[in-house]
Amino acid sequence: MSKKSKNRKHYYLNNPGNQDILLLRDEVHKALTNEQFIVEIPVRDDEIIEIEENKNKNYSNNRLVSIKIDQLDYHNDKSTVEKIWKVDLEKPIPGISTQSKTPECAILVLQKYQDTTQNLIDEKIYRLMIILIELKSSINVKNYHDSVLKNIEGKFADGMSRMYILLTLNNHLNPIQGYHQETIYIDFQGILFYLKSNLIDNNSQLYSILNNQTDLLTCRTLLREQDKIKIKHLKVTNQMTISLETLLSK
Repeated sequence: MSKKSKNRKHYYLNNPGNQDILLLRDEVHKALTNEQFIVEIPVRDDEIIEIEENKNKNYSNNRLVSIKIDQLDYHNDKSTVEKIWKVDLEKPIPGISTQSKTPECAILVLQKYQDTTQNLIDEKIYRLMIILIELKSSINVKNYHDSVLKNIEGKFADGMSRMYILLTLNNHLNPIQGYHQETIYIDFQGILFYLKSNLIDNNSQLYSILNNQTDLLTCRTLLREQDKIKIKHLKVTNQMTISLETLLSK
C-alpha cells in the first residue's frame, strides 16, 4: 500500500448509514434531481423550456400564462451551448428554496468558447450564464411608497444568493465530467417579463431600469454588500415564445 493510500482521510456522517461525507455532494445532487428542483434540459432544437407564473397568486383574466424558450441548440462562430439546466427556485424544498421571495426559476447555460487570443485553437474556455427569470402579469405602482419594485429587486438579490450556495454543490471538478482542467467564467443576468405596467416616477433602481436609464441592479447578496446583476425587461403577451439566443444576448 502506498504512503498516499495510508494517509487518505475519511469523514463519515454520524447516521445509521455511516455515509462517507466526501460522497455527500453527489447524494445531494441525486436528491435535488429526484425532487425535480434541478433538471438538465436536452440541448436540442425540438426541446422547449416552459416557465409559468406562480399559480398561487391572484391574477386577472389576462394574467401572464407562460413563457416558452425554444431553439436551444444555439451556436455561432464563437461559442456552442453544451449544457442547460433549469432550477425551480419556487419549489418548496426545506433549506433550499422558499416561495416568498424568489424569481420563478433560473436557467443555467454552459457555453464553450475557443480561445484564439494566442492561436491556442485547442484551448477551451467555458461560460456559465445564470439567468434569473421573474414573471409579472402586472407591475402596478400606485404611489411613491409602493414597494412592488423593491420586492422585485429583492427577488433578484435573493436568487443570486441562493445560486451562490448551489454553485458550491457543482461537480464540475469531478474528472468524469471533463471540466476539471478547464476555465469556467460565471455570469449572472436577470430577465423580467411583464404583461402590463403602471409606473410613476420614484427613486428605485428598477424604475430606472424599466425606463432604460440603466441596466444594472446593485443589491446586497450573500457574498457582497454591493453586488451587481444586469437586468433585461421584456413586455410580453399572455403566452410568448422566445429563443435562447435572445436570452443570451447582451
